[in-house]
Amino acid sequence: MFASQDIAPLKVADELFLVSSTIERCPKTMMIRELFMNAVEAAIQAPEGGQLIELRSNKLGTSQKLSIWNTGPGMSSEELYRACDLAASIGKVKGLDENFGMGAKVASLPSNKIGLRYRSCKGGQVSEVILCERDGVYGRLRRESSLGSWDEVLDVTEAVAEEGVDVASDWTEVTLYGNRVEQDTVRDPYDGNPIVAGQWLADYLYYRFFRLPKGLIVKFLPGTHKLDGTRTFRTIPDRAFPLGKSETIITPSGVAIHYFYDPPLLNTSHNKSVSGAITSDVSVCAVVHKNELYEVKRSRQWTLDAPLYGVTFGAKHISIYIELPDDFPVRPEAYRQFLRYKEGDQRQVDARDFCDIARENRPGWLIDLIASFAPADSGSTDEIRDELQKLLNSLRVKAPSLRAEQNGAVEMDVGPGKGYRPDRQGGETTGAEGADKKLTLEDLLAIPSGSKRASISLNAERAPEIVLLRNDAQIEEKGLKGKAAKFYQDASQLFVNMRYAAIDAMKRQLELDYAASPDPEAMRHLALELSERTMVSRVGRAVIYALAKQLNREWTNDDMARAQSPESLSLAADDYLDALQNARRRMSQALRIGKQEAEMVTAD
Repeated sequence: MFASQDIAPLKVADELFLVSSTIERCPKTMMIRELFMNAVEAAIQAPEGGQLIELRSNKLGTSQKLSIWNTGPGMSSEELYRACDLAASIGKVKGLDENFGMGAKVASLPSNKIGLRYRSCKGGQVSEVILCERDGVYGRLRRESSLGSWDEVLDVTEAVAEEGVDVASDWTEVTLYGNRVEQDTVRDPYDGNPIVAGQWLADYLYYRFFRLPKGLIVKFLPGTHKLDGTRTFRTIPDRAFPLGKSETIITPSGVAIHYFYDPPLLNTSHNKSVSGAITSDVSVCAVVHKNELYEVKRSRQWTLDAPLYGVTFGAKHISIYIELPDDFPVRPEAYRQFLRYKEGDQRQVDARDFCDIARENRPGWLIDLIASFAPADSGSTDEIRDELQKLLNSLRVKAPSLRAEQNGAVEMDVGPGKGYRPDRQGGETTGAEGADKKLTLEDLLAIPSGSKRASISLNAERAPEIVLLRNDAQIEEKGLKGKAAKFYQDASQLFVNMRYAAIDAMKRQLELDYAASPDPEAMRHLALELSERTMVSRVGRAVIYALAKQLNREWTNDDMARAQSPESLSLAADDYLDALQNARRRMSQALRIGKQEAEMVTAD
C-alpha cells in the first residue's frame, strides 16, 4: 500500500475551461432530475408530517418562472456559498454510485444562463445566490448591495417577508430564470431546444421516479400542470397499478419483473389511468434501479419492441418494469442519463438485456390477456411453418446452446459427468485398470471413445411462429405500414402484413390470367389464397436463409440483422414474379378439378 504522502495530487491547470466544459457537455434534459433529487434528499430530513416539495409557477416581471421549493434543513449564507461550487454538497456523502455533488448546477446552468436563483431559509434568515453565465464564464453573480459592496451572497430575509413568505421554519427554493428575460420556464424550460409538451414536468417526474420515500408529499401548484388547482403527485405503483391489474415476479437472480395492465377507458382511445391524471397514460417498458427509471421505452418505441418481451399484442395497455437489486453490478454514468455495467466493457444497460426473463416469467393472466388482443381469425400457417422447419433442418441451423459459466450465477456441484460408472468396489473404472475385468452388457453398450452427437440429435432451431396481421391498427402498431414483415429473433416470431401491396399485385395478375374461368368467385378466392401463401412463404424463407448465415464466419451480427430487417423482407415479398408460374400451375389444377366435379354433379 502507498501512503498518501507518496502521492502529489493532480491539479487543474485551466479551471475555467474545466468548469465550462463540464457544464456544456451535460444533457440539458437532466436538469429537473437533479433539482428534484436535491429537493427529495433535503425534504426527507424534515420532521415527520412536514416532508414536502412544491412545484411552483412564480411571476417575475411579465414572465412565469418555475420554482422547486422544499422543506428540510436550510443553509446558512456560508453553507449556501460552498454548496454552489462544483463537486460540493452539504450534508451528503459523495460517491460514484451516490451523490456526485455537481449534478443540479451542471445540468441546470446551460438552460439558465441568465440565472439560477437559490434561496435558503435557516433559523429565520434567508440567504440568496444567483448562479449564471456571463461572457462564457460560469459562476456566482456579484451584485451591489445597499451598502455599496459587491457580494455573491445576499441576505434577503426582509424582501422575502414582504412577499408574505413564512420564515419560521427551514426551507430551500431554486428558481429557473432561463436564457431570456421573457422566457416562460414553466412552459418552455429549454428555450425551445428541445421543445416540450404542455405536461412535460409531470411526465418527466412520472417516467423518472418509480418510487418516492414514504411520507414525502409532492405538490404541483396551479400553473405547473394541465389541470386546475393544486394536485398531489403520485408515482406509477401508487397511482396506476391500483387502476388495473399488476403482478410482481421475483426471479432467482433477484431481478423483479413488474407486469401492469392498464385497461382501455370506455369509449375513448386512452387507458384508464388517464382519468384525473396530470400525466400521460402511455404504456412503457423500463429498467428500475434504486427507485429511478432508466431505458424508458414509450408509445411506438415500446409497441415495436414489445414482442421481444412476450407482449405480442396489446402493448398499448401493458407495461413491464424490470427492477434491478440495489447491489446489481451497474452504476449511473456521470450525468445519470443511463446505467452502465460495472464489469467487462462497461457497456450501457439496455432493457432488452432482460427481455428473455421478462418473457419467460409472464403470469398466466397476462398470457391470456395478450391472447385476447390477438387477431380473431388470421388463418392457419402450419403448413408453411412445417416447410420452413424442413428448410431449417436441411441448412443445419442450430439454436445457441446454453453453457454454465465458471463464475456464473448458477451453482453446480463438482462431480462426474454423464456416462460415469463406478466399479463394483466403489472406485472408478478407467483405461488399463479395467482391462482385466469381466466383460459386461454395460460394457458392450458403452459409447465408443471419440463419439459425438449425430446431426439428427443436434438442437436445430425451431421455425418462427407466423402471425398474420390483417387489421390496420395492428399493422401500424408493429411498424409495418408499407412493409411486408418483421422478424423478432429472440421471441422467434414473424409478423406478416397481409395488406402488403405485393399480395394485391399478384392476385390481380392471377385474376387476369384466369378471367375466363367458369367459376369467377372460386377463381378470385383461390387467387387471393395463393398470393397470400406465396408472400408468407417468401418472407419466411428469407428469414430462414438469414438465420443460416450464423454458420458463416464472414457475416457479422449487424449483417444478419440487416438481412432480417423489414426492408429486406419487403424486397423478398416484392419479387413474386418468379413464383407466378408455380401459382398458375396450382390454379389450373384446382380449377380443372373444380370443373370436372361440377360436370359430374350435372350428369347425375
